[in-house]
Parts: sequence; C-alpha cells; structure tokens
Amino acid sequence: MMKCCSIESILKAAKMYEPQIFHEYLESDKFAALIKIQELHEKAALTKAKKVAFIAPQLPHPCELEIWNQCVKKLGVEGSLYTHISEERNFIQFAKLLHNSNTPIYLTCYTLDSMNENKTFLSGLEKELEDFQLIIALGENSLASYQAAKVKRSHLSRLIIWQNSPRPPHANIGARSPNGSPLPNIARERTVRKEVLKNSDVVLCFDKDGATWSYLEDVSSQRIRRVSRGINSQRYSSEISSLRRLELRASLGLPETDFIFFHLGPLEIESGALDSVFAFKNLLQSNPLFQGKARLCFCGTGSAGADIRQSIVELGLDDHVYFLNPNGEGLKEIHGNQFSSIIALCDAVIHAPIAPVNGNATKHLDSTYDVMCALASDIIIISNGNNWIGEWVSRFYKTFSAGSIHSLARLMQETIEKQDKVTNVKNAIKKALLNEFPFEKNCNEISEIFKSLIITLPTVEIENTSKLIAQIEEMVIAKQYIDAINLISQAFQKTNLSVIQQATLFRLIGDCFTKLGDLDNGVSNYSKALELDPYCAKCFIGLGTIALQRNNYNIAVPQFQKAVSLAPNDDMASLGLGLAFEGLNELKQALSWTVRACHLKADNTVAIFNLVKLSFEMEQFVDAERVLIRYLGLHPNDVNMIYTLGTIELKTGKNDIALQLMENILTLDPMNSRAHSLIQQIQKQDTMKKPA
Repeated sequence: MMKCCSIESILKAAKMYEPQIFHEYLESDKFAALIKIQELHEKAALTKAKKVAFIAPQLPHPCELEIWNQCVKKLGVEGSLYTHISEERNFIQFAKLLHNSNTPIYLTCYTLDSMNENKTFLSGLEKELEDFQLIIALGENSLASYQAAKVKRSHLSRLIIWQNSPRPPHANIGARSPNGSPLPNIARERTVRKEVLKNSDVVLCFDKDGATWSYLEDVSSQRIRRVSRGINSQRYSSEISSLRRLELRASLGLPETDFIFFHLGPLEIESGALDSVFAFKNLLQSNPLFQGKARLCFCGTGSAGADIRQSIVELGLDDHVYFLNPNGEGLKEIHGNQFSSIIALCDAVIHAPIAPVNGNATKHLDSTYDVMCALASDIIIISNGNNWIGEWVSRFYKTFSAGSIHSLARLMQETIEKQDKVTNVKNAIKKALLNEFPFEKNCNEISEIFKSLIITLPTVEIENTSKLIAQIEEMVIAKQYIDAINLISQAFQKTNLSVIQQATLFRLIGDCFTKLGDLDNGVSNYSKALELDPYCAKCFIGLGTIALQRNNYNIAVPQFQKAVSLAPNDDMASLGLGLAFEGLNELKQALSWTVRACHLKADNTVAIFNLVKLSFEMEQFVDAERVLIRYLGLHPNDVNMIYTLGTIELKTGKNDIALQLMENILTLDPMNSRAHSLIQQIQKQDTMKKPA
C-alpha cells in the first residue's frame, strides 16, 4: 500500500510500483480524499497570504501591467504595486485604459521616492514589504529587486524575478576600463544582480535567451520558469486600430493618405534613430514620387535628440519628419516611452536597435511588447532582426541589415509598393499571435506559478538561518551584547549565508561594539557591512552615531542624510540628523528633523525630550506641545511626560491647563514633589496677576 503525504510525493514514487497498483490507487477513495485535502490547504494558504506585492521602479509595459492585474484577480488576493513617484501619472493612464474597456482594476499603486544616484532604489521599500508573503520584482539589475531580496531573507517571503533584462551589464563590450578592470558601477551592478538571482525562488523568463542567460549565471534549472508572453487581442486588433488611426491623425494634424513610418524607441544612438533618418532621406532621393506622401515619425526623448533634430534640418527633411513628445499634455495617453496606445497612427514600425559601436556598451532597449501590439493592430514591422522579437518577425517578413541605411531604405520602399504581399504577411502574423501568445492562457500559467509559491513553505535550512539572525537582533535590542557576539561567530560558520546575511551579521557586530564603547571596531564592522550591502540604512545610522559620540558633527550629517534617503521612515535616522545639526548649532534644521522623528514614531522618548530641550532654547513650543499631546494619548499615565507638557503650558501662559495637568499627576502620584512645586508656582503667578 502506498504511504505518501502529498500528490507530488505520490508522482515521484510512481516508478517504484507496478502500473496496475498505481492505477488502482489513483482510482481509490483515499486519493480522492487527498486531492480534497490539498485543495483545502491551497485555499487556506491563499486566504492567509491576502496580499501580493509587485515592485517596479519604472512601470513595465501596459500589457505586463494587465497580466499582473489579471493574476491578482485569479488568485483572489490584494495586489499592491510599488513604483517611483514619477510613475504615478503613467499608472493613472493605465487605470483609465482599463476603465475605458470596463475592466476592473485590482492593483493598488503606492509611490515611493528614490536616491539621486540611482532611481531604481525605492526609499522605505523594505519596511513596506514586511507583511507580504509573495513579492514579484521587475528586473535583475534593479536595486528595488535587491531590497526585495533582503526582505525575502529576513522575513521568509517568496521572491519572483520578472525578467526584463536578461543580458547582464558586465557581458557588454565596453564594460571595462582601459586596463581591463571592471568599472566601479559595473562591479556593483554585478554584485546586486548576483545576489538578486541567488535569493530568488523563481526567475520568470519570457524567451529562450532569457532562460539561457539565467542558467549561465548559475541559476538552477529548477528555479528558471519559462513562459510565453501574452497579448490581449480584445485590446489590440485591426478594428480598434482603424478607429484609433482616424482619431489620432485628426488630432495631430497628420494627413490620412500619407504613409507614415514610426521609429520605435527613444531618441538614442542605440535605438538606431539616426540610421532611420538617413535611410528615410535615401528613400526620398531614390523615389521622388514619395515626396510629400511618405513621413517619418518619432515619439520619445533621449540624449541624442538634439543631434537627430539637427541632422533632419541639415538634410532638409523638416516637412517630412514629425516629433511627438511622450510627456506633452497633448498626448496624455502615452505611457512614458512606450507607444502602444498611439501606434495606430502609422502604417509601418521601424524596429532597429543596434549592436555596440566602437567598444561602447549598449543600453538594454526592450520594445518587445510594442512590436507585438503593432502586429496585433495590423501594422507591419520593419526589423533588423535584433532581439527575440526581431527574430520572430523574420519568420514572416524580410529583415534589413543592421547599420545599413541602403538595406533599410530598400525595405521601406518595398513596404510602400507591395501592399498585397504585406496584407498576406499581416494575416499570417495575426494567426500566429493568437496561437502563440494567448492572453488568458498566459495569465493562468503565471497565476499557477504565483500560487505554487504561496502554498509552499521556504526550505528548513533558509528558515533556520533567518531565525538565527532574528534571534541575534533580539539579543542586541535586549542589550545582551557579549552573548550576541558569541552567537554571531557561530552564525558565520554556516555555509549557506548570502551576501545580505553576511552584511547583516557584520552590522550587528558593529552595533554590539558601538554599544560596548569600542568605537574603532564599530566603524570597522559597519564598513565591512557596507562593502557587502552598500544600501544598508542601519549601517549609516551606526556610523553617524559614532561620529556624534566623537563630536564629529560634519561627518555625522552626511551619514544620517544617507540613512534618511535610504530609509525615510526610520525615526532614528531623522533623530540622528537632528542631533548632528544641533551639534553644528543649526537649531532650525535640528528642530525640523527632531519633529520629523517624533512624527515617525509617536513614543520615541529620546526624540521627544530632545525636542523639548530645543523648544526651550528657541522659545518655540507649538511642535513640542503637539507631540506631547499625541504621546499622552498613547500613554496617559506617564507622569514625566505630563509634567513636561505642564511646564510648556505654563511657559506659554496656559496656567489653567498646566494646573489641571499637575492635578492629574497628583491623582496618579499624590506625593509627587515636582507637581506640588509647580502648582505653587502657578498659584503664585495667578496671585500676582490679581489687582490689589
């Protein structure tokens, strides 16, 4: 008789039994009961999970957002999307896109700020993700994905990397300095990418190249899940495109009879934009009949924008080339540099990203979904075969040679002249899209991957390591520093420690040495932690605290400023910055940051007493009064805080309120000498105010 605890274990054990015995077991009541139990377990796990987080500093294509929205609906959980504050407008437009088609939106968008040096870092993200069991992060190179990996380790969450940049940056030509060593930013990106891939439970790949790159970077094949892309044929079709074409051309003042080529991509050299301009000029010179009938359109911004515009003027193409600003008020439906919502205005799309030139590394320009949307909308693609989508298009239509303006010009000419052939190609592509990229099937497959991670528990080894680090954290909080150091030395003996966990242990050693008064060792261990994890706010708080103890306020300020940028909701970072400014005698700044610390944590007594001290020095009591009232709402029996508020009320001339507060203290502590003394002082003042 089979004794297996789950359907998965039964399938693994199937080879051990005769086919007839195995078949009988599958038909038995016991197996049916096991299926019901597993279904109940899955349902309970999904109910418990409640929330799923999607992390995308820059929002993905609307097609991908729609897949996320559909997956949240299928799982029946709450979907939270965290992105950069600048992406709020784009999400609103996506919500309008769904609303216009009567599609409910199940994603809630939360915007966070970032650092100036790297926009993919989302300040305060780690705190926001603490309650999520499943996290889906966009991209392997993103610092937000790195933050999610840290949360995954410390809170035993499950992490999926939604692959959008399969080629690692250090694989590009030009990623090294003249002497052959990696550039600093490339080396750091490599560390971040390696740690993200190592800590992920699943890397979701959308083509063979992406899966292969992940495998080459030592991601185990069990964690690589390849799924097809999906496109909603109800949202992108020839019928909808025809209606949008008339509307868009009329609103932009473009003639209906003109044949418009749309260059796909931002105004960058890597997008092949300048090649398209010269090829278009060659087309008009070779075919004078196209003068005034063929147009070239760009929609985007970029570092090469000025060069491209200057070339157009010099070539005399002003009347034949249009520039649309994706951020302009007149095109509110455009999502950043993604053109799917306005692509209907053109007749053909040029997809021509180019390879590295003269040893310079290319930027990753993924326009896959824009190409798919154009194809679904009955618009032909003129591609140079770049990337996965370029290869897919080449199955149906000619491609041109990358870097050859003559090759591109010839294909542009054929596209205008051979419309019968183009129509047949469009019909073949339409059938292939429906068969190979079905939207509903894609959403179901991805939802099942999400579900499988929610209902399964992390491995015991990872759980034990995370619990050990959590235990050390608790010991440090409880001021058991020597015991914590001994336990940290044991933790370092484990062989499966990630870079993030090693950094956390070094940071905890730094905390212990700092509290024990060994500041040099504290600095040394904080520095080691930052070498491994350069985005650890607590390390900068530790270094800032040591600088305060040494009265090095000029050093403390930038340390705490860095901590605030990394963790804007950490009250100790704001308090430390306030103390540093106070040391520099910048009392106005000190007051502002101390008030912020009090607002972030209502019962931070150190911040409150420092605020009171600053208030008396500056003779400004409004903030202190408000903070103390809020604190007493949480701790109404705190005699010290009641007395402090009473002194402020007396200082501001509110004697009646001060007297009432002192009476409240005497109700709690009848022998409180300070309260009796202040009551006498209040009564003396009142007596002096009375007329003789």
